Amino acid sequence: MNRFDVSTAFILVVGFLTIALGMSASAVDVRVDLEEGYQAVLRNGRSLFLECDPPSGPSAEPFFARVLARPQEWKIYAGKGRVAIPYRSLRSEVHRVMLLAIFTDDYVDESGWTHVVRFAGEGRGQETLWSLSEWLTGNGFNQDLVMKANELETTTLQVGQRIFFPRELLREVMWEPTSYRNPPEQAEPSAEEPHEAVENEINIEPVDEPLRSGDESYSTSTVDAAVVPQPRSDNSALLADLNGYADLLSYGEDEEGPYALYHLQRGDASLYTPVVVRFTDYRENVDILVACDVIQRRSRIRDVTDMETGQPIKIPLDMLAARFLPSDHPRRIAYEETMREAQRLRGEQPGARNLDGVVVILDPGHGGRDPGAIMTKNGFSLYEDEIVYDIASRIREILLTTTNATVYMTLLDPMQGYTPTNATRFQHDENEILLTSPPYENTNSTYSANLRSYLANSIYRRELANGVDERNIIFTSIHTDALFNETLRGAMIYVPGAPYRRDSERPSPDSFYDRFAEAREQRTFTSTASERQRDEALSRNFAEVLLDELGKQRVKRFDKGPPIRNVIRRSGGRFFLPAVLRNTEVPTKILVEAANMTNRTDCERLSDPAWRQRFAQAYVNALLRYYEQGGG
Repeated sequence: MNRFDVSTAFILVVGFLTIALGMSASAVDVRVDLEEGYQAVLRNGRSLFLECDPPSGPSAEPFFARVLARPQEWKIYAGKGRVAIPYRSLRSEVHRVMLLAIFTDDYVDESGWTHVVRFAGEGRGQETLWSLSEWLTGNGFNQDLVMKANELETTTLQVGQRIFFPRELLREVMWEPTSYRNPPEQAEPSAEEPHEAVENEINIEPVDEPLRSGDESYSTSTVDAAVVPQPRSDNSALLADLNGYADLLSYGEDEEGPYALYHLQRGDASLYTPVVVRFTDYRENVDILVACDVIQRRSRIRDVTDMETGQPIKIPLDMLAARFLPSDHPRRIAYEETMREAQRLRGEQPGARNLDGVVVILDPGHGGRDPGAIMTKNGFSLYEDEIVYDIASRIREILLTTTNATVYMTLLDPMQGYTPTNATRFQHDENEILLTSPPYENTNSTYSANLRSYLANSIYRRELANGVDERNIIFTSIHTDALFNETLRGAMIYVPGAPYRRDSERPSPDSFYDRFAEAREQRTFTSTASERQRDEALSRNFAEVLLDELGKQRVKRFDKGPPIRNVIRRSGGRFFLPAVLRNTEVPTKILVEAANMTNRTDCERLSDPAWRQRFAQAYVNALLRYYEQGGG
């Protein structure tokens, strides 16, 4: 995915705030870790820059290119050790990440951005209205308009003071509401009532995504074969093996609250993959590392490099994925209800011989100015948007030439059309357009993500009006991952987790989305609780069949944790579900991460047109089996 994105843009990762004196006695720095190698720095309250610890060699170019407004300027900073990149030289998405990371009480709603002054004297520097106006609106002279909007008589700011920046003054990248935050006067949501991150969160992750978050670069030795059977081609066996890990957990409570107890198995050499990747829904490297630190402290482990088989590990209960919670936990109960609904719906799926009457909506991720994940080292030249466009084109070709399915694509490269390519190395272009009315050139990943849902919903309503059964329409968004841990491999599938969707969601601003006919049809995305449970159940059923067919085509499936997931967990109790899964009305909808672009073997596979053809054939085979056998 995307993936600074990955299906979306970069995902916001707020690090730990530390205040440090700069090199000069007069400079006061506030630093926030965004991701390994990157720190946002606020100097004297009014100067922002990004400090970087870049890698050497060929990795330097993607490291810098992903954050620079002009990627070709990477050579200016390479080979100089730790460097500082001025705010004005960074991508606009990075600007937003830095501001929200440093000013942790700020929030955005549909009316504008509310800034809460944090630094005003007291040895931490002095924020200025000019700098804030420059960062948020693009022009310091707008401070006069900000003063008028807030009825201010002076530009002097006080700690705790709220300054409102109306939407009409904000730079476009600052518009998206921060639904993952609450205004300061509101209570934080509980872990039992997850709220969603927004699609425009920036993941300090690569435009060149060798550094895609979700690191698992620690040891990934397998557990004793007596506990975890070897992978088999039958997907139900694979899922049973993974679910069997729940039997290794017991539950208790101490002075810090409830926990799950796991004893390290033979081959478990770290907390990273054997514990956090396996038992939680965290996927971004920084979140996994934070979870590792919490578990290490909770388990009273002094040195994680000196652990033995049988070592007791306490995992805070609220970190666990739903399937690993105690049987009486509300999230586990909801998960089990969805699984029972999935089983029930298998018996009601209408058949469709040779996909007659089946409608397939294919959504190749990213495109246009958004390349998604990138790998341009170790002899590879891979761009996520180009690869997934080729895979989707191959699926389309097989469906149209061998089945009776109706196929829609959300994206078009007018120069390439839908002709598959036998390329082993790719170059990024910006030709892809989203097939809305009028077409959208994918200049903003947040807008693009929402427009894909509007487009799919328009197709869905049109096909329903033509008499197609809603269960015979399927939406698939195709991506490649860029997990920070290069040892992890394989395909992973996301389904629309029922607890992580809203009753209604209306992207803003109206002035943008109202340009498109598909959005004007129904501007607000809505769903009911029963629809959300049905959607997750149907989507899980198809995802299981697809994983099985991928295995039959010798496509590696993710096996270090559940390969089917219904949410992405982030530090601080936040839950994230991509917009195309939250807001697409099609009941059966999945997002496929075909492979991990930081893994050398997976990159070799993605470079191979024969492998891409096998992947496409596996998808078509899954459709045929799913619909001909009534749900697989």
